[in-house]
Amino acid sequence: IRKQKPLPPIKEEEIPYEAPEGWEWVRLGEITNITMGQSPNGNSYNTSGDGIPLINGPAEFGPGPFSNPLKIKFTTSPTKFCEKDDLLICVRGSTGRTNVAGFKACIGRGVASIRSFIYQPYVNYFIYKNQQNLLEMGRGSTFSNITKDQLNEFPIPLPPLNEQKRIVAKVDQLMSLCDQLEEQLE
Repeated sequence: IRKQKPLPPIKEEEIPYEAPEGWEWVRLGEITNITMGQSPNGNSYNTSGDGIPLINGPAEFGPGPFSNPLKIKFTTSPTKFCEKDDLLICVRGSTGRTNVAGFKACIGRGVASIRSFIYQPYVNYFIYKNQQNLLEMGRGSTFSNITKDQLNEFPIPLPPLNEQKRIVAKVDQLMSLCDQLEEQLE
């Protein structure tokens, strides 16, 4: 395993707002493992289910930000992997779109997986809430892309674990209420 280069300290101008007492600003790469996808040999692709599911980009993504990707393509020569429950993020083209892996899969170069060392649902909601900021990070002349360094260095406010769990529970409750209201409107 290659030694990771240390992440730079967060500068004052990178902090968009003051975090509550007991929280700290950290880099995303300090609290997660980020795996950038690598496309396998095109000759190994199939739609017959041979090998492992392949997630190359938004074509395999489910409709919502926390949907599971679809099993459309498979590969018999996997390269880079995501694990079940990793947050998947499009890093090329339509950057910033997210899904949650419902199964182990090979990820192509248009996708990165983010696995929290602490509490995955908090990271998932934070990334989703900051989708626009991620889109603005994308660079490229033909189509926009986000690099691993950009993801690693992205600042995130980190509350204590029990506070992360309370935040996620409240967001889940409010999202459920929104779903109920949508159903009533229909």
